[in-house]
Amino acid sequence: MQRLLEDFLDNLQYTRGLAPLTLRAYRTDLERCFYFLKQRHITTVQAITASHLVAYLTQLQEKGYANTSLLRQMASLKTFFGWLIEEEILSANPTDLLPASKRAQHLPRSINEADICPLLDAITGNTPEDLRDRAVLELLYGCGLRCAELSGLTVHDVDFTLKQIRVSGKGNRERVMPFGEPAANALQRYLAWRAAFVAALKKANRGQHLDAFQAPLFLSPRGKALSRPLLSKIVRNRIRNHLTGDTTRVTPHVLRHAFATHLLDHGAPLLDIRDLLGHATVSTTQLYTHLSNKGLQSTFKNCFPRARKRPPDSPVQ
Repeated sequence: MQRLLEDFLDNLQYTRGLAPLTLRAYRTDLERCFYFLKQRHITTVQAITASHLVAYLTQLQEKGYANTSLLRQMASLKTFFGWLIEEEILSANPTDLLPASKRAQHLPRSINEADICPLLDAITGNTPEDLRDRAVLELLYGCGLRCAELSGLTVHDVDFTLKQIRVSGKGNRERVMPFGEPAANALQRYLAWRAAFVAALKKANRGQHLDAFQAPLFLSPRGKALSRPLLSKIVRNRIRNHLTGDTTRVTPHVLRHAFATHLLDHGAPLLDIRDLLGHATVSTTQLYTHLSNKGLQSTFKNCFPRARKRPPDSPVQ
């Protein structure tokens, strides 16, 4: 089964262009399932039945796995066995008999438009951390980037003349994102410090790997690419230090959602928002960029006949 798993992951990487983190998630899910099966002396995919898979998912549930984790596990199994059918390794798909389950659709968290500018403008210092963090938050909000997309940016991806950056998104889909004057100013201030930092590393014989034009845009204190965990920690701390109320579930993704929601509030077409976010389908954008109460109330008042004001005792039109 391990050999089939490697072939499956190669197929996902080279035919669908999935990101390394996505491939790692598939590997983790499937190897966990294989371990469960081997403990029950099931060592070939031909011997796996729907009952085995149900028993496996039930065990995960009893261990306290969240519903989202169970759904991801089920999706990994369905994709793997679907591939086995396509390759004619199996003639029947045991996942077809698994019970259907849907993910509860929770609206993504966002930040009110009135809170965004104070949040960003509060980062005014000239320390390396302040310069870096201001540029990071300006790009995450100003371009609606995912953390992985921002971590993967290189110096070569930034074009100050056209005020745009080249972004590599999910599935290696590339898009070009414009950025505004605040993001440009924050980036220029950060890059001025970065140039001095890289020069100091070279002087200490620790920055040779940064000579290439493809060097990471955002650097850690050690001169390496800014990792996603560190990036997430930076953004969470900045948001939590500024915003009031419950921030226990705040993640960097709220800035991406705020970008999309604020565009929608100001009348941006949904298809344009889809392209700016790098979504493959507009259905994803419809869930991600929920209509705000402000937009719903405006639509209701302007378009619904019974919502329009009229003089007392006037006949209904």
